Amino acid sequence: MNSGDPLSGPRDGALRITLAGWTVALDVEDDALAGPLRRVFGAFLAPDAVAPDARLVMRNPPSPIAPPTVQELPRLVPGDSGTLRVEGAGYSALLSPDRCHADVIGSGRYPVENVIKVMLASSLAKRGGLLIHGVGLVHEGRAALFVGHSGAGKSTLGGLWLEAGGTVLADELVAVWPVEGGGWRAAGTPWNVPTRTAEAALVAVGTLGWDMASRWDAQGAGEVARVLLLNALLPEPTPAGRGALVGAAGRVLSSVETTRLVFSRDASAAEVVRARLA
Repeated sequence: MNSGDPLSGPRDGALRITLAGWTVALDVEDDALAGPLRRVFGAFLAPDAVAPDARLVMRNPPSPIAPPTVQELPRLVPGDSGTLRVEGAGYSALLSPDRCHADVIGSGRYPVENVIKVMLASSLAKRGGLLIHGVGLVHEGRAALFVGHSGAGKSTLGGLWLEAGGTVLADELVAVWPVEGGGWRAAGTPWNVPTRTAEAALVAVGTLGWDMASRWDAQGAGEVARVLLLNALLPEPTPAGRGALVGAAGRVLSSVETTRLVFSRDASAAEVVRARLA
């Protein structure tokens, strides 16, 4: 593995994608993957002139492996000298100590996507940011991020927002990070929302609840933090990595409004959010 140079790899002309200001070059041995990867990341493709910050190289396994019927969360195993092993059904990857190079053995697009998520989360962590499982809504350049357990209503809220003409950053993974001079930014990712929207100023983070009438309630940062941390991707499974995750969550929640959006499955949900973001 080439851990010293993130731009090293077996071939030139790799597909490049940019997520939350971070660009990674994808170099896959299986040429048939180019089409599926372009469909997944098409809205996030970077111009060839953009220098990549990281590189992912994927080679085919020695023997064909049937794709798993159910996708599972990758297992992260710290290795020697600061490396990180990412393992999943039918694939394995080794990330360099700086997380700027990944050698992947696998087939299909899912190993690429799963390893990129880990690398993106690591890149955000270096900036003091987080990769969050949630839904991000934008109005006039201001974003609100909502988190919750499965079934809490993230996708439903995103759908209602779109029906009302709003912009959804993402309803799967949202990147957030601090900016120089104060404040936080939020950006979407390709998963579940295959369009690219402009990043926005993050002004609120909240949890979700159901009711017959929609309303925006104040909620303490501690309550929001408990749910936020359960939905944050941990890129470094070490005490230091967990501490950094908690620290980043504390900083973002001390910088934005914390809330609980209780909403019904109708247009009133979008009306309440729009009024608060206006």
